Amino acid sequence: MFSTRPPFRDRRDAGRQLAAALAHLAQSAPLVLALPRGGVPVAYEVARALKAPLDVFLVRKIGAPQYPELGLGAVAEGQESHSVLNPETVEQVRPSEDYLAAEQRRQVEEIARRRQRYRGDREPLALRGRTVILVDDGVATGGTMKAALQAVAAARPARLVFAVPVAPPDTVAALRELADDGVCLFSPPGFRAVSLYYADFDQTGDDEVVRLLHDAWSEAATTAAVKEPSMQTIAEIMTRDPVVVSPQDTLQRAAQLMKDLNVGALPVCNGQKLVGMITDRDITIRASAAGQAPDQASVQDAMSDEVLWCYEDQTVGEVLQHMGDAQVRRIPVMSRDKDLVGMVALGDIAARHDADTDATLEEISTPSAPERQGGEEVRLRRPPSDQADGRF
Repeated sequence: MFSTRPPFRDRRDAGRQLAAALAHLAQSAPLVLALPRGGVPVAYEVARALKAPLDVFLVRKIGAPQYPELGLGAVAEGQESHSVLNPETVEQVRPSEDYLAAEQRRQVEEIARRRQRYRGDREPLALRGRTVILVDDGVATGGTMKAALQAVAAARPARLVFAVPVAPPDTVAALRELADDGVCLFSPPGFRAVSLYYADFDQTGDDEVVRLLHDAWSEAATTAAVKEPSMQTIAEIMTRDPVVVSPQDTLQRAAQLMKDLNVGALPVCNGQKLVGMITDRDITIRASAAGQAPDQASVQDAMSDEVLWCYEDQTVGEVLQHMGDAQVRRIPVMSRDKDLVGMVALGDIAARHDADTDATLEEISTPSAPERQGGEEVRLRRPPSDQADGRF
């Protein structure tokens, strides 16, 4: 199996080795999620190395009758609990439907208990549009990791990556089908048990999980306090994967999306290329003035093709200054290839509560002067083309 000693001294050592293999993801501002309890010490080292936020993602195994260590499947947390059963094991054990339903309910209750124990009143990390790295201390059949990957995928991250120190080759192949990428440091053909690949595989207790999470959150708060907010890039705070409409969509669809998302404006795109913006004010004033019904008029009839926008690698301070100058609260974010990659709002920046943001918020909240245009968005630039640079 290995000639002299196991490849990992303990979980913290495995985490440091895993972090080195994941270093290329640091620039994507990832989130690190640990499968407790054993995955937390591993993920703690990954999060520290990548300077990434750390949280737990709670998954509970559904054990077989009289053999609780034999996993029939797993239940994962989420907006709705997510269950995954292993068909081969279920077929072999043949548990009753009543047993499966009762066991799933019991594990959902245990997830709620552990959520309170580990997080308290702290809100879980928002995963939508982010790079998410799901970490455990190793997997055998992969039941809990599969359930976790499917549940996290339902939250629509921009990129989903699993990361484990050790797993059998067939399990790694199965996990790759559920993720955008995966890292497994050691995948021996003769895999027998995760514990055999650690010199020290003592059980991780709740107290250690709570302590490591507290340490990670404290370090993150200190780092955020030290780092000058205005020097962060927009990519670090923007909302990725924004909802858009096309010029051919109806105004009725645009209005319904604004209502569902509780926003006053949407980007208008042809594919990934920004061609304009449509606001609730556009729909109300422009379409009504033209006597058009919302279910018949198209977005291109009411949108504006001059928009304030920024690049994702510009600093928060630079973008904030121009948002204040232009009196806008939300703008599209472009890649250097001039594709739409996100949206940034003053609310995203205001989460820091720094003095510059407070001053800008106060200024934009002041009633507009007569020469200023009304509405939430001010049209300042045409969307970028391949030939022109129209950012501020």
